[in-house]
Amino acid sequence: MRNPWLYLKLVLTTLFWAAVFHVAKYAIAIVSPLYAGAWRFIGAAAVLLPLVALREGLPLRAMRKNAPVLLLMSAVGVLGFNLSLFYGLRQTSAVNGALIMAFNPALTVALSGLINREPVSGRQLLGLLLSLGGVIVVISRGSWHTLAAMSFSGGDLLVLLGSLGWATYSVLPKRFVRGLSTLQVTGSTIAAGAALMAACAAVVTPDFLQPPPLPAAIAIAFMSLFGSVLAYLWWNEGVRVLGATSVAVFINLVPIFAALLGLLLGQTIAWAQLAGAALVICGVLITTGAIRFSPLASRPVPVACR
Repeated sequence: MRNPWLYLKLVLTTLFWAAVFHVAKYAIAIVSPLYAGAWRFIGAAAVLLPLVALREGLPLRAMRKNAPVLLLMSAVGVLGFNLSLFYGLRQTSAVNGALIMAFNPALTVALSGLINREPVSGRQLLGLLLSLGGVIVVISRGSWHTLAAMSFSGGDLLVLLGSLGWATYSVLPKRFVRGLSTLQVTGSTIAAGAALMAACAAVVTPDFLQPPPLPAAIAIAFMSLFGSVLAYLWWNEGVRVLGATSVAVFINLVPIFAALLGLLLGQTIAWAQLAGAALVICGVLITTGAIRFSPLASRPVPVACR
């Protein structure tokens, strides 16, 4: 391990993201999900944009050229993702939400094959199936009757929809964004997403411009500074130094940290959550290549890329 501080930053990043599930659930018990989400990203944009400008600059010409896809990413990956996540957490547990979001890396591989025409190997398909099985176990609570009746929790389905939005956000830049760095894309989409969420909140939430109660304000500040600004900066640093594939494995720590934090908060862990977590984590490890099989299993599957 040549850079222990970088690995520590990546571990702390996943801890912050795990904590966001619990902190967000606490915040939306005090204020509306749209209120919490809007002020989270307004705060994040206010800190992140000056940092991006100092580090890499803000190329306005390239941003205007990429404006349509950046706005789409903001609508899907910031507005859509956070509304789905926050409203979903009103109806499901923070641990369940983290476990379902752990399906995201495998889902990203599938969308990358469809949108970016990247070949999907047999190993990746196996990982996708295992992760999907884990998500199904979690949202069905391990009940065959629930699965057969298709009576899933609305909160679980909303979080799953949010995971789809985040995966879409993640794969769009490779094919459609030109002339902007990863950090510049992150800063511009967070700023645009904050503006979209603020516009929606101003219309829907009557008390949007009123200061929140102190506990909610602390929760929102934590999500802004630790769950958005610091986490994005450290994650991007890891991607730049280690590569996206190596860094992606760290996201498997999110559901584990979320479960441990839940235990510290007095929550119980059901067997379905443990089984689902095992399937999701194994699926993601296989999908990202952390667990490898024979060369035959790594051959591309042409049908998945048509």
